[in-house]
Amino acid sequence: MRPKLTIITIFVLVAGVVVAGSLAPVAAEATAEKEALMKVFTHPPDRRKDLFAESFLDQVPINNINSIIAQYKSNLGELESIESGEGPYTLIFEKGTAPSRISLDTEGRIAGLWFGNWTLKSDTLEKLVSELKNLDSSVSLYLSKNGEELYSLNTEEKMAVGSTFKLYVLQALYDKFESDVWNKVVWLKRKDMSLPTGILQDWPVGTPVTVKTLSNLMISQSDNTATDILIELVGRKYLEQNTNPRNRPFLTTVEAFNLKYGVDSATRKDYITGNVKQKREILESFQGLRVSASQVTASTPTLIEEVEWFFSTEELASIIYDLRGANEIYINPGLATKSDWYRAGYKGGSEGGVLQYTHLLQKGKNSPVYVISLTANNPEKGLNTAKITEINSRLISLVKDGKL
Repeated sequence: MRPKLTIITIFVLVAGVVVAGSLAPVAAEATAEKEALMKVFTHPPDRRKDLFAESFLDQVPINNINSIIAQYKSNLGELESIESGEGPYTLIFEKGTAPSRISLDTEGRIAGLWFGNWTLKSDTLEKLVSELKNLDSSVSLYLSKNGEELYSLNTEEKMAVGSTFKLYVLQALYDKFESDVWNKVVWLKRKDMSLPTGILQDWPVGTPVTVKTLSNLMISQSDNTATDILIELVGRKYLEQNTNPRNRPFLTTVEAFNLKYGVDSATRKDYITGNVKQKREILESFQGLRVSASQVTASTPTLIEEVEWFFSTEELASIIYDLRGANEIYINPGLATKSDWYRAGYKGGSEGGVLQYTHLLQKGKNSPVYVISLTANNPEKGLNTAKITEINSRLISLVKDGKL
């Protein structure tokens, strides 16, 4: 999600660097906001504290702010100017750019501040691929233009993709059903309640929701409960027809949580070593969720080569391109700034040892449609999420700047 200048709490996102706890609903003039942003980068570190409201500094110590500013200046040089448009401000540095949002309190002090990932003027595809290859993880990258390959790296590998598999569920939903399915009403059942991400797990059992609501939540908020309901609606066998054998049985999120964290070691071993028939029998023994959120170790790789959803970046790029007419993919633009694009579609996934981004980007109504799909896996330890995210943002900027 992208933070907005409204009454909203800002969370730490992989989409950028968050330096504030909240953005207050103060209607400050753009000139005042630009001046404050400029001062953030030009004030001496020992005087920077004076720019911020106490409520801000209660959440983020000034030493943290100084470290972030130093990091941006080290990579980008000095701030030269600030441009405004429909979306975030664009900070123009000597060596590159970065998006930013800011809000001021009634006394003109900074009450909310957000910086996005930077891009470098000197970036090329070759440079970014070189940086990807130097990461301590397995990586795969696929770029396409109007459905045709522009570049591929390790795209033959079927890698763990986390929640990006939900694009495949959405594609199956469109392929299997007629248009009237979107108005179909289903009722939330206890057995469908999964763990976050999402919001439906907190809704009352028996709440009626439409299929369209479920598909919107599945893609825009990666809602796991919505996903499992749609998997049941589409059918496991239908989903397995056109996917690779590593996705058989095709898991629900509840089943994945149970296998990773909720069953005894013997059952887990039997599932991993069993054939497809034996795996199905184990899944049939599950009666709802067996695990709580506190048992999930989100930052530690857990069976990402055994209990997951496996797709190549080429497959994911093809799926999101086929879904370019589906409005679900445009609700959340991911790492893209929505105001920069005519269309910015996205689905991603992450868990310990897994990070996946798939973006569809189009600059104008008649412009080419680009897709960037990037996957990183490491079954032994956590990933350098910040660096991978930075590289993906810089790839998006290559498309934006006409370098691809």
